[in-house]
Amino acid sequence: MVTTSGLALLGGTPVIPAGKHRSWPDLRPEDREAILGVLERGTLFGANGPEITGLERDWAAYLGRRYSISTNSGTAALHCAMAAIGVSPGDEVIVPAFTFIATALAVVHQGARPVFCDVDPRTFDIDPALIEERITERTRAIVPVHLHGLPADMDPIAEIAARHGLAVVEDAAQAHGARYRGRKVGTLSACAAFSLNTTKTMSGGEGGLFVTDDEDAWRVARRLSNFGEDAPPTDPETFRPYTTFGVGWMYRNQEMPAAFARSVLRRLDGYVERSQANGQILTRGLAEIGGVVPPFVPEDRTHTYHKFRVRLDLEAAGVAGRVPARELRDRLLRALRAEGVDAVLWQLMPLPAQPVFRRREIAPWHPRVEETGLAPWDPAEYPASSELLDASIVVGSESHPLAVQEAELMERYVEAFAKVFGNLDAVLQAPHPAGDG
Repeated sequence: MVTTSGLALLGGTPVIPAGKHRSWPDLRPEDREAILGVLERGTLFGANGPEITGLERDWAAYLGRRYSISTNSGTAALHCAMAAIGVSPGDEVIVPAFTFIATALAVVHQGARPVFCDVDPRTFDIDPALIEERITERTRAIVPVHLHGLPADMDPIAEIAARHGLAVVEDAAQAHGARYRGRKVGTLSACAAFSLNTTKTMSGGEGGLFVTDDEDAWRVARRLSNFGEDAPPTDPETFRPYTTFGVGWMYRNQEMPAAFARSVLRRLDGYVERSQANGQILTRGLAEIGGVVPPFVPEDRTHTYHKFRVRLDLEAAGVAGRVPARELRDRLLRALRAEGVDAVLWQLMPLPAQPVFRRREIAPWHPRVEETGLAPWDPAEYPASSELLDASIVVGSESHPLAVQEAELMERYVEAFAKVFGNLDAVLQAPHPAGDG
């Protein structure tokens, strides 16, 4: 029986001693060899560099798509997707209220307006039942996000889009290798975007990938990513024509990040399998603890657990009415971290609450930072997103994701949760710095 005095928060011994976590990214000799090969070759940049074109070819083959473009970020890849499907200034694009802000900023980059839709409280993905009420004559597209590695419910979204003549773009930044009804994410819509940021299961340090089967969409996206040029493959004896066909950005990736990502791709499936195995250990163990709700995974899809978010059930924990959800969240976070669990918070507000989308007097993309003149926002308009963020914790972190941890550490995580939840009264009575967590 765990005793109150045993809590590490109160001076007891942590369940998990220091040094038990494996760090990310998981750098291996083959990664160093790939990057060294770039330096020895001497080609470090260019739209048609050998590693960049190799990564595009490898990723398209992995997914089974015709075209891929390597970009310098997942945000850039999303912006390319907005252009590729024909989003124009004045259009509206429906995005989830709970996601990383890049999903909505990519819409703004194309001069369009993001329209926020609440999420399903169990899956955390956009709720298909709420999409149609947000469609107007200006709506051009829907961007479902496969948040935390769980695919959105794509079939009903596709049906809604077809009825209204809308395009669908997958934001798969966190979901490399996840499957929906047997198909890999990134193959379920007209275009898709992935991130290669260091934190992702397929890392390049930085970078992104755009994919499509449509040649016209590929050409538009490629032009946008490279100064508006077509940038056809060239040999050393051919001059680059520098012909710009439209407004473009400098979204190109570089050779060393591309080489690193190609190396990591060769073991991506192994990372996904380990993350899933660790997620199952956590799910089985945490489901036995009153007040902890592990991620819900529908039978028709797989979860890669890029982030393992657990919900807090105040009633089941026996603390409803005694403490606000946010305070419970923050107190539990401190107690779990004291026990050695690498638990974190990821996103503290729904996107509609972000100042950038509440400007009254200036365009939302203007880089001013003053918070004057902000329009109010009502959490009741997005109850699932608001309540979820107030009462959930992410187990694992960007530095120590599930994809590289040992199973024994997951068992200790469960033990730490049991210890903390077995002593909730002591956790609630412990000194708590204002604003901590």
